[in-house]
Amino acid sequence: MNLYVPDYYPAFHCVASKCRHTCCAGWEIDIDEEALARYATLGGDFGRRVERSISREGEPHFILTEDERCPLLNRDNLCDLILHEGEDALCQICRDHPRFRNYFSGRVEMGLGLVCEEAARVILSWPGSLRLIRLEGDEPETPTEDERYLFAFREKWLSSIEETGPRARLMETLIFRHLSDALYDGRLEERADFIRRAFEEIAGGWTDGRLDTLVERARVFSDTVEYDDEELERRIGGEDD
Repeated sequence: MNLYVPDYYPAFHCVASKCRHTCCAGWEIDIDEEALARYATLGGDFGRRVERSISREGEPHFILTEDERCPLLNRDNLCDLILHEGEDALCQICRDHPRFRNYFSGRVEMGLGLVCEEAARVILSWPGSLRLIRLEGDEPETPTEDERYLFAFREKWLSSIEETGPRARLMETLIFRHLSDALYDGRLEERADFIRRAFEEIAGGWTDGRLDTLVERARVFSDTVEYDDEELERRIGGEDD
């Protein structure tokens, strides 16, 4: 399977303790089976600490502290699991964040979510238009008829963007993230309308021209809409009020 990413993707790196809105707080962190099995073999004081940090009620997950921080996030906003065991020890959800994937018959397209302030900064400050590069794979692709239509629709929309700079990057990433799901639910026009309204909600109130202001507006929108399945569905259905 071929994997494509925007050309800005390699420029993204987690800023760890420098992040003002750590993804290790405020969200439930589920643990996949492979990671859970690895944690059971850690042993020693740290292994016992990790074991005490896990709940197996329902989907296994880390038990957040009273202030909703991951129990393995230390006072310097660094992950003790990484410090002790390396990045390979992270559970799948922590390795993936803030990445998202769009799946097609012969390819996967992976992008960065605006919910991460550093990802949003990279995206919105990128000097060029959205361009996909192949990161993995070298297989022939035969898109379905629906995929060909969606790709053509997307390309026409992207090439018609009259905005420049950060505003253009914002519209591009909204199109890139949200349009592809029309292949699953057939709501291409509804999703296109949602993208337009989302753009106006984020960029319409951006009046000071400061990149950090737009980054924060995009991050808050992504946190409260894109990462909330019920709210996202409500917005795509046209219920913005």
